[in-house]
Amino acid sequence: MTPRKRSPGRQGWPDNLYPNRDGFKYRHPVTRRETFMGRDKTKAFAAAKKLNAMLMPGNDLVGRVVGSRETVADAIAVFRRDDIPARGWAPKTTEVYESVIRRIETGLGSRPVEEITVKDCAEFIRAVTPSDRSRQQFRLVLGWIMACAVQEGWIDTNPVLTTRRFQHERKRARLTREMYAAIWEKADPWLRLAMDISLVTLLRRDDVVSLKFNDVRDGSLWVIPHKTEGTTQVKLKIRIGQQLGDLLAQARDAVLSPYVIHRLPEKARPSNMRASARQHHTQVMPEQLTRAFQDARDAAGVAGPNPPSFHEIRSLGGALLSESGWQIEQVQSLMGHSSASMTEHYLEGHETPWQEVHPGNTLVR
Repeated sequence: MTPRKRSPGRQGWPDNLYPNRDGFKYRHPVTRRETFMGRDKTKAFAAAKKLNAMLMPGNDLVGRVVGSRETVADAIAVFRRDDIPARGWAPKTTEVYESVIRRIETGLGSRPVEEITVKDCAEFIRAVTPSDRSRQQFRLVLGWIMACAVQEGWIDTNPVLTTRRFQHERKRARLTREMYAAIWEKADPWLRLAMDISLVTLLRRDDVVSLKFNDVRDGSLWVIPHKTEGTTQVKLKIRIGQQLGDLLAQARDAVLSPYVIHRLPEKARPSNMRASARQHHTQVMPEQLTRAFQDARDAAGVAGPNPPSFHEIRSLGGALLSESGWQIEQVQSLMGHSSASMTEHYLEGHETPWQEVHPGNTLVR
């Protein structure tokens, strides 16, 4: 469309600048919102030209000179498109990080990436949550997102890298043998079996409830841990010894189910009203296992400011194996950890076993 011819009195005026009584006003080229620009003609003209360079759609030639106006939301789009698929996150991990990304998008999404400062990042991270652990998680994800902006050439440096790292200590209490026994006494039979299998195999909660009888073959239990599926590609072939064999035999009760850990629902529901992740009416969902363990723990009187969760069974089992003489590398393999340091972290807080040492004959007479 050919622009309307200017009146003789406005020849040479910048686009979107208009007279306003005894001064000037600027009309936003997109929103059409008008802003008073003062009475100084020189300043109003200069401001209008600068605003046009930044705001007028399709002004690509100007954009090459004054810089792009890509936003944090644009960087998030790049991160989702190019980075997330390559990370191969498990569904649960994806769900956790997507929640963080959405919070970042809500808080900073409309801001141009070139305007985001270290102070902006630090203030956002501190304000979004009071938890140091969660703050560190937001710092990590925001850093990944702003790294995409750097890699796209929208900004030169990543402001998140200069922000404070938040340190957090493990607050959950370790599970002792005595606690385990007390909780086990208060647990229902299916929960006892889940606890025992986790203690023997060191499997995580989600992996315990996902075990199926067809995972048992050739004298072993074949498991691909949910947490590492698609990332480290850890695959466990757990040899079935006497203890694990007895537990698997115990699982074959009168209830017909494909799952090793199973229970009949208290209320039968039609298939269209079940949880979307539930594949069988006898299946125990991870959240059900957590709640049942908490109820048994409370009934056993195992309390405190940070009482142990079901996940601590994994730590206790590793400590018991270490106490029985297993090397750290052996425990690491069963836990499916990528490093011995992570396994050592899991064993922290448990009593360190005595190491038998045989001295050599080094005395010289």
